[in-house]
Amino acid sequence: PPPSWHWYGRMVLGSGVGLFVDHKKGEIPELKSLLRDSSVDKDPKQKRLVMERVVGYMTLGIDMSPLFSEMTMATATRDLVQKKMAYLYLSNYASLQADLALLVINTLQKDARDEDPMVRGLALRCLCSLCVENLAEYIVEPVQRGLDDASAYVRKSAVMCVLRLRDLDPQVIVERRLVERVFGMLEDKDQQVVANAIHVLLALQGERGLRMMLSRGVVVSLLQRLRELNEWGQCLVLHVVSHYKPQDDGAMFEIMNCLDERLRHSNGAVVLAAIRIFLRMTIDSGAMHYQVLERVRAPLITLLTGGSPETAFILLRHVLLLCQRAPGVFEDEYAAFFVRVSDPPHVADLKVRVLVQLAGPANSAAILRELSSLVSPFDDELARLSVDAIGRIGVRVPSAASGALAHLERMLSRGAPTVCEHAVTVSANMARRYPQQAGPLLAHLARVCEAVSSDRARAALVWMLGQFGDAVPEAPYLLEDIAEEWGEGMDVTVRGELLTACVKLAFKRPAEVQPTLGRVLKAAVEDPTDVDLHDRALFYWRLLSSGDLDAAREVVEAGREGALVPHFDDEETDGHRDALFEDFGSLSVVYGQPAGNWMARGELEAWGRVTDPNVDERGVNTNPPRAPSPPRAPA
Repeated sequence: PPPSWHWYGRMVLGSGVGLFVDHKKGEIPELKSLLRDSSVDKDPKQKRLVMERVVGYMTLGIDMSPLFSEMTMATATRDLVQKKMAYLYLSNYASLQADLALLVINTLQKDARDEDPMVRGLALRCLCSLCVENLAEYIVEPVQRGLDDASAYVRKSAVMCVLRLRDLDPQVIVERRLVERVFGMLEDKDQQVVANAIHVLLALQGERGLRMMLSRGVVVSLLQRLRELNEWGQCLVLHVVSHYKPQDDGAMFEIMNCLDERLRHSNGAVVLAAIRIFLRMTIDSGAMHYQVLERVRAPLITLLTGGSPETAFILLRHVLLLCQRAPGVFEDEYAAFFVRVSDPPHVADLKVRVLVQLAGPANSAAILRELSSLVSPFDDELARLSVDAIGRIGVRVPSAASGALAHLERMLSRGAPTVCEHAVTVSANMARRYPQQAGPLLAHLARVCEAVSSDRARAALVWMLGQFGDAVPEAPYLLEDIAEEWGEGMDVTVRGELLTACVKLAFKRPAEVQPTLGRVLKAAVEDPTDVDLHDRALFYWRLLSSGDLDAAREVVEAGREGALVPHFDDEETDGHRDALFEDFGSLSVVYGQPAGNWMARGELEAWGRVTDPNVDERGVNTNPPRAPSPPRAPA
């Protein structure tokens, strides 16, 4: 039997300290007495163990709210570890203890003036995380003091607390001119404060906040401090710089030279953010843009080969977008996208899709061999993707058509039933694109007819029997066998293809197919499940009854070149790819959809809203400051 959940808790948070024992009825009174025991207060280690038990029970979902008063008094200590646990408890239960919430607020306000900067910062963070009524009037003053604090830890906490103020009372942001103060903190000497200030400006002012930071002075200042920031801060700075438009080519090259080392960063998010700047700045210069694409090739492949599957998936999404935009850039590096045994299915899927985009006259043979080696009956999904990719390459690259047809013929002749189904489906597209070269594929249709069971594959098989029935001796008899299954749950797509195939074959081999055609027409006319099929059967019957068989054949087969499809449309349009390219380095590329298709309407509208409409794009308040509202005295 599986061990109890308390055993898991002991394994996670440490064994031997008595954190997670069986929950007895007297556990809370025992903890309450221990928290009030003066001897426990004198022993910091024992006090920590008691508080660890309280927090441990809380994380397991056990109600520890009866200990609220004792945990509030436990904040009166110089031990930072005890303070952190007490603050964590208070943040969780303050909303459930409305009578004692004021006591918590007064305690935290007092700690926000402590001489220890760590205590001030922790108290400020805990104070702003409380979920109590009328919280804004109690945290305005501590947040304003925190913005001017001498400690960088307190300042960076206070900057983030401005967002909490916005959620509680947006008017306070205007009255206290906090947008201007946060904008001024872009020049703070601590790098984390600068990163937090960028994030808060974007959240408070949306698009206007972004434009506030796009002056040359601010951009140069942020780039000069880029090395000091952590990965998150670097991504924020690079996001801002990606919207900056240099005045001339000299300024553009200066920024690109400054960011060149970011392309060698070990963090994929930083590399993608830097690539976005390079691509956006050179979008209007064709030759330079192509050189940039060649420059970013090596960093992407390096991260792809050495990263985790999650990182590889995100990078492959971006590589796929770049390959669709400029396939020749990665054409020589096709071997880097071969599927490995350790690749999870979602990564293998993207690698196969990238290989399709990279295939050209020079490398198509090697790519087709690699894709063919992935086809096996043991991994049906990967086999389907690989066979489909072989067909796509054969359609996209005319010089690779013969190789693709040879691989498909080999699968039809010796493949397992599941592989034959995928090969039949793809063979229909190849026959549409190259009808003159479809002969080797048609020779195997009779053998694979019994192995095909999926509706998609059967529809493709029936289409080929009707379109190329004069080249398949067994075609009328195969269609007759399939027609006998009409009333046995046959899919409507297969029924439609069977009806059209029998009509087509009637022009080529009328004597052999006439009985089957009569039964199929009668069954389709009497079929009440699909109106379209019924109408099509009536149309064919009237067309054949007109007496002009040449005109009827012209209509049904669409002329001699009816099977030829010179071009297959891509799933994504150019407009769709351009929209994704605008969001390069974001989740839009990962999802494969522009932001407007997956973000909530409220989030999109929030980007256009501003918290303080009086602050212009230079970060200057255009209206004189208003007198702040006096804080309400605690009741």
